[in-house]
Amino acid sequence: MSRISTTAVGTVNVTTLRDGERTLPPEALKNLSDEDIQKINSDENQSFTFTNFNACVIQNGKQNLLVDTGCGSLFGPTCGFILDALDELGLAPDDITDIFITHLHPDHIGGCIDEDGSAVFKNANFKILEEEYSFWTSKEFGSDEINGRDWSSLAKNVVSTYDAQLEVLTSNKDIISGVSTVPLPGHTPGHAGFRVDDGNQSMFHMGDILHVPNLQLKDPNISTLFDVDPESALNSRKYALDMASSDNLLCTSGHMVEPKFVHLEKRGSSYIITS
Repeated sequence: MSRISTTAVGTVNVTTLRDGERTLPPEALKNLSDEDIQKINSDENQSFTFTNFNACVIQNGKQNLLVDTGCGSLFGPTCGFILDALDELGLAPDDITDIFITHLHPDHIGGCIDEDGSAVFKNANFKILEEEYSFWTSKEFGSDEINGRDWSSLAKNVVSTYDAQLEVLTSNKDIISGVSTVPLPGHTPGHAGFRVDDGNQSMFHMGDILHVPNLQLKDPNISTLFDVDPESALNSRKYALDMASSDNLLCTSGHMVEPKFVHLEKRGSSYIITS
């Protein structure tokens, strides 16, 4: 089965890379209704809590921008296939000219470094929003399993490994020409998506506003334990989904399942995939 899905945005090629997949335990989800719990418990295929871990490559003919780098070896045998996906696209790690990290959670940066801590993408400029960089590198963390000291240590190690190539972006600065950040705070303080705009065509990557799309598109109030600020994350989720639907934007996200590129339509308080 292919690990890549490609679309054209004007003259720019955008490809999702499926690093892996797994199901989330219901305990990781918040604000589930009784109906949601019943559906989850009765679904033998676990389709409602199924998720993908996706990276993304944007190719403009001059640069190969990699957005996020997958889980590496952190999430077990069903994840960590970013290099296989790149190979399927015809790219080697040294072909990546730029990296943008939507946020410094382990499933987005685990593939940045190999087992001995060395940079996997040695030729890449490493870019991240200022708010995200400051949050993970400038404060003390507790021993919490989620968003705690271990996650901060990994973030600091990755940032340090790419220190010579590091570019800390303000939210109004393009990642590369034609690719702009869309701040979506809450999941983490500096969490962001991005837009690709070329001519009259656009694509919106919504970052991690969705983790289990089969549930959260129907009810955006469902959140996860991974959010640093759940209220802000909910506001960002609704903002992103409203923008995608009202502007009829082709969109994808870090945990989108198949199909990877979709259009959304708002129906009441829910969203449905129209194409």
